[in-house]
Amino acid sequence: MIFPKKINAVLLTACLATLAACSAVSFDDSDSNKAAVKTLADLAPAILPEVNSDLPQVALDTLVETYQGVLNVTSDEGVRIKVLHRLAGLEMKRAENNLYEQQTVDGQFDLAVETYQQLLADAPDGPNNDLLLYQLSKAYDLGGNIDQSMDVLSQLVVAYPQSIHYTEAQFRRAEILFTNHDYVNSEAAYQQVLLQGDDSRYYKNALYMHGWSQFKQDRYKASLQSFAKILDLNVPADNELESLSRGDRELTLDTFRVMSVVFSYSDGAQTIESFYKTVGERHYLPLLYANLSELYLQQERYRDAADTYGHFIDLYSLSDEAPSFHVKRIEAFGAGGFSAEVLEQKQQYILLYGIYSDYWQQKPNARDAIISPNLHAFLPELARYFHAKAQRSTEQLDDPSQIKDLTANERNDLVSNARNDFILAGDYYKEFIDSFSDDELVAEMYYLLAESRYAADMFADAINAYETVAYVYPEYSSAAASGYAAIISYNRLLESLSIAQSANTPLGNENTSDEYESWLRAKIDSQLRFANNFQQDPRAATVLAKSSEELLDLMEYRDAITAATNLTVQFADAEGDLLKTAWLVIGHSEFELLNYSNAELAYTRVLTLLDPTTPNIAVLRADIVDRLAASVYKQAEAALVAGDKLLAADQFLRVYQVAPTSDISVTARFDAANTLMDAGEWLAAIPVLEAFRVDYPSHALVQDIPAKLVLAYQESEQWLSAADELMVIYNTAADEELQQQSLFLAAELYAKADDKQSAISQYRSYANRYQQPYGLVMEARYRLSELYRETNDPSKRRFWLRKIIAVDAAAGSQRDGRSIY
Repeated sequence: MIFPKKINAVLLTACLATLAACSAVSFDDSDSNKAAVKTLADLAPAILPEVNSDLPQVALDTLVETYQGVLNVTSDEGVRIKVLHRLAGLEMKRAENNLYEQQTVDGQFDLAVETYQQLLADAPDGPNNDLLLYQLSKAYDLGGNIDQSMDVLSQLVVAYPQSIHYTEAQFRRAEILFTNHDYVNSEAAYQQVLLQGDDSRYYKNALYMHGWSQFKQDRYKASLQSFAKILDLNVPADNELESLSRGDRELTLDTFRVMSVVFSYSDGAQTIESFYKTVGERHYLPLLYANLSELYLQQERYRDAADTYGHFIDLYSLSDEAPSFHVKRIEAFGAGGFSAEVLEQKQQYILLYGIYSDYWQQKPNARDAIISPNLHAFLPELARYFHAKAQRSTEQLDDPSQIKDLTANERNDLVSNARNDFILAGDYYKEFIDSFSDDELVAEMYYLLAESRYAADMFADAINAYETVAYVYPEYSSAAASGYAAIISYNRLLESLSIAQSANTPLGNENTSDEYESWLRAKIDSQLRFANNFQQDPRAATVLAKSSEELLDLMEYRDAITAATNLTVQFADAEGDLLKTAWLVIGHSEFELLNYSNAELAYTRVLTLLDPTTPNIAVLRADIVDRLAASVYKQAEAALVAGDKLLAADQFLRVYQVAPTSDISVTARFDAANTLMDAGEWLAAIPVLEAFRVDYPSHALVQDIPAKLVLAYQESEQWLSAADELMVIYNTAADEELQQQSLFLAAELYAKADDKQSAISQYRSYANRYQQPYGLVMEARYRLSELYRETNDPSKRRFWLRKIIAVDAAAGSQRDGRSIY
C-alpha cells in the first residue's frame, strides 16, 4: 500500500478523534447496527449524490491519504483495524463515485479489495467478517471481477449462514451461476433464498429464477411448482392484473408466458389440468388457458389454441369465462381457416349458452352483456346456413339429371339429410324467436320457421295458424251440421292427399304421408268434438269409433282409450261391430301402455262379440287369442320385474289356460318351469318340465330339459332320477366333453342313490372310454375298485387296483399326490 510522505496534522487529529468517537457505531457488530445494513445497495457509501451535485472528490482523496498516513504512525492495533475499516469504505466510495460519473479507471476497486482482504487476513474470526466479505464481494462485482465476487459470496454463505447478508448473498450467487449456465447449482442457490421465507424482498424473484433454473435443465414440470407460487402470490382474486404494481405485473405476465411455454412443451391444456389437480385449483386458471392459447396463436397453431379453449370449457362449463372463451375458440378456428369447425362451434355455443341451456338458467347476469349479442348473431346465421344447405339438396333431388346416377339408398340419404337440415334450421329460427321475442326480425323468423318445418314434413308445426282458424272461426263451431261438414272437409282433403300419394315417387310418398298424418290429427280433433257436442246425432257413434281407430294408428293410446270407452258408455246400444272395434282399440292401447290386465279384459270382451259369420273369422279369432295370450304373458313378465317369481310362474301357466292354442302358451310353459326353478320350487318345476317334454317332443326347447331336470332332481335329492337324466344327456349330446361330464356325474349320482351296479357300469364305461383328464380317470378307476370291494368282488377290485398302479407308473409328469396314493 502506498501512503503520503507528509501528513496534515490537523486533519490527522480530527480523524483520530472521529475514529474514537464513532468506533462503537461504524464497526460495532450489534444487532441494531447490522439491521441498518441489509444489502449491497444499502451499505455506505451506497447513497450517491444527485447527478448535478458536486462530489467532494478532492476532499475524499485527501481523506484517503490522511487515513493511509495514520497507518504509518499508529502503533495501536485497535486503531489500525478501525482505520483500515474506514479506509476500505472510503476507497469503495471513491471508486463508486468514479463509476457513477463514468470516470472508469482500471483497477479502481483494487485498493478497497486489498484493504478488505487485509482486514480479513488480520482478523480471520472477526465479529464483522460477514460484513467485510459482503463488501469485498461488492467491490469485486463493481470492479468487474465476477468470479472473485462469486468466490467471496460462497465463503460468506458457508461461514455465516446466520448473517443478515446471507439471503442476498445466495441470491447474487444464484444470479451468477444462472448467467454462467450452471443451472443445477443456481437452482440450489435460489432454493436457499426461498428457504429464508417469503418476507425477503428477493423471494419472488428467487421463485421466478428458481423455476427458470429448472426450465433450463429441461425439468419443465418441476419448474411449474415455482412459477405457480408466483401466481399464487401475485394474481388478485378478480384476476385483474392491472391492479398490480408495475414490477409485480411484469413479473406475473412473464410467469404466465413461461408457464405457457412449459405447457406447450408437454400436453398443453391437459398438462394444466393434471398439474392443478395435483396442487389444487386456483382462481387464475382461466388466465393460464388464455395465455397458452395466445402462445399457440402466435405460433400459428390455431387448432391447438382452439382446443385449449375447448379443454377449459369442457372442465368449467359453467364458469364466467366459458362463453367468451367459446367465442375465442371460434375465432381461433376462423383464423386457421377451419370453416367446418367454426360452424360446429357456433352450434355448440347455441347448445351450451342458448335460452334452453343450463348456463342460461344459472347465469342470468351473463345473458345481456355477453351471451345475447352472440346469440343474436349466430342463430340467424346458422338457421340460414342450414336452410340454404337443405334447399340445395332439395334442388338436387328435383333435378333428374343430378340424381339419375344415384342409388336408391343414396337418394334416401339425400332426402334424410335435407330433412334434418330443414329441421335444424327451423330449430334455430324458433330459438331466435324464443330468445328475442320483441326483436324486429321475429316476424321474418316465424315465416322462415314455417317454411323449414313444411319442407321437413312437420306439417303440424307449419300449419299451426290454420288450425287456429279451423277451430275458432264460427263456421267451425256451429251446429251439428257444421261440425259434421268440417269432418267431411277433412275427409276430402285426406282423400286428395291419398290420390296424390298413390301417384308420387317413393320420395313423394314420404312427404305426402307426413302431410296426411298432420291433417288426420286435425280431422280426429274435429271428429271428437263432433261426437262430444252432438251425442244425439245418429252418426256420432260411428264418428267416435273411427276416431278411436285413427288415434290408435297414431299411437295416441290414452286418447284412443278415452274415445273408445266413451263409445262403450255413451253408445252402449250401438251395433256389435262398433262395440267390437271399441274393445279392440281399448285392448291394443292398454297393451301398448303396458296395462296388460286391462288389455286381457278387453280382448276377452272382443271374443264374446265376434260374429261367427264374419269372413275370415278363424284368422281374426286366432289373432285375438294371440293378443290375449300375450297380455297374460306380459303380466308374468311384470311380476318377474317386481320380484314376485311365484306369481310370475302362475301367470305363465295361466297363458296355457286362457289361450291353449296360441304359440305363446308353449314358450310360457317353459318359462314357468324356469321361473319355478329360479324361485327354488324344484318339486313344482319337475312336472312342468316333464309335461312339456311329453306334449312337445319335437320342440327345440326339449333338448334343454334333461339338464334342467338334472338340476331339479339334484336340488330335491332325487339322485336316481337325476342320474337317469344325465344318461339321457350322455346318450343324446353331440358335444363329447358334455357326454364325458354327464357320464362321470351320472356314475356319482348312481353311487349316491346306492345303485351300485349302475354306478359300476357307468364308472367302468368312463374308465374304459376316456384317458383324460388323467386325475378324473384315475378317480373313476379308484371308485370302481371301492365299489367292487363293497359288492364283494375281490378279483375285479384287484384288476382295477393293478390298473391304477400300472397307469400311474407310466404317467410320468401327470402323476400327482392322489394317483400316487
